[in-house]
Amino acid sequence: MLAVALAGAGCVRYAAHPIDSAGSAATLSQRHLGGGTWTLQRLTQEALQEQPSVLLARAQYETARAAIRTAGESPNPTIALAPQVVTPWTAWVAGTYSVDFDWTVETAGKRTRRLDVAHAGARGAAAHVIEATWKARVAVRKALLDLYAAEERAKLLTDAIARQDELLKLLENRIAAGAESHIVVAQPRLLQVQLRLQASDADKAAKLARAALAEALGMGTSGLEGAKFSFASFEQVKGAGPAAHRRAALTHRADVIAALADYAGADATLRLEIAKQYPDIHLNPGYSFDQGENKWTLGVGLTLPILNQNRGAIGEAEAKRKEAAAKFKVVQLGVLAECDRATAAVNAARAKLAMTDELLIGQEKILASEHRLVAAGEGDKVSLLSAQVEHATTLTVRLDALVELQSALGALEEATQTPLEP
Repeated sequence: MLAVALAGAGCVRYAAHPIDSAGSAATLSQRHLGGGTWTLQRLTQEALQEQPSVLLARAQYETARAAIRTAGESPNPTIALAPQVVTPWTAWVAGTYSVDFDWTVETAGKRTRRLDVAHAGARGAAAHVIEATWKARVAVRKALLDLYAAEERAKLLTDAIARQDELLKLLENRIAAGAESHIVVAQPRLLQVQLRLQASDADKAAKLARAALAEALGMGTSGLEGAKFSFASFEQVKGAGPAAHRRAALTHRADVIAALADYAGADATLRLEIAKQYPDIHLNPGYSFDQGENKWTLGVGLTLPILNQNRGAIGEAEAKRKEAAAKFKVVQLGVLAECDRATAAVNAARAKLAMTDELLIGQEKILASEHRLVAAGEGDKVSLLSAQVEHATTLTVRLDALVELQSALGALEEATQTPLEP
């Protein structure tokens, strides 16, 4: 009873925190972006504050931190009451009443080894927070880039459809006047259908991109209603980043740090299992009131390592350390390959964008020439409209190349986990 009373004096009281699924769903569905224009940076900050995956990683880090305190605690002593009463009972003094204690003294630095394991787990959890943060950042950037691509593509296609409609009307008027054959509208009509289908696909892509952006921000699609987005960050092409970023990724990327922490934890676990070969010492002081006499005892106990010396656990810990070392090499090789692929994709996308820019310059020259001819009364309106449609479609090709480059740059940022310089 004394032990229960002493323990109860400093016990933590239970505090209930029930989860209301209906209330949580209501809160989630009611979240909306605030006013103003939302840039990529502002959206990223919003995601890092509200994205459940980031919050989960932070909670897991707090759990790992709490484990450090658990690992550093020493075992409590135990107390045992062992009264012995003579029967038939004559008097209390005829019995033996003893109080025995058991105080465990840990040996071979077991407490320090447990703390090493817990600290390694905390470092790994911290690395997972960084990784979750980057994943949230990447998800926001990809969704916003997809939205930019879809909306810009829809604008360009709308202009191309309008020009193509005007061209078809002009050709149909010529056909009605007997100046042209019906065959001349076959190809323009096919192009018009293709442009309308592409516009429909762009509208679908925009809706999917908005849904993906809402998910990345931790809210429903309705939460984006009324929000205005700035796509300025995608209209400027960033540099590929210094080679130091690639080298740093091999040593400082979140998954590399996590793999290192796993290895450190496996190594600390091995040291702990080796320390467990040495038995802890149990101090057993006691007091007995034996038939009116006071008797004191001081016992010392320990486990005899004669049947096993913890070799099984040590062997398992050694195998896990080897596994952790092999895993680290796999992770580091994966980072190297990811950086190489991302760099190659950026270089190829830059070359593709340069080609489309050259093509666009040629189209603009042709368009300017058609404008001059029409203004001088020597050109053909059909040729001008055809050039305008071709220019609009070339702009969509250039947009695709730009989006491909921005996507590759995003993959390079993710691979190096370093923001690229403008």
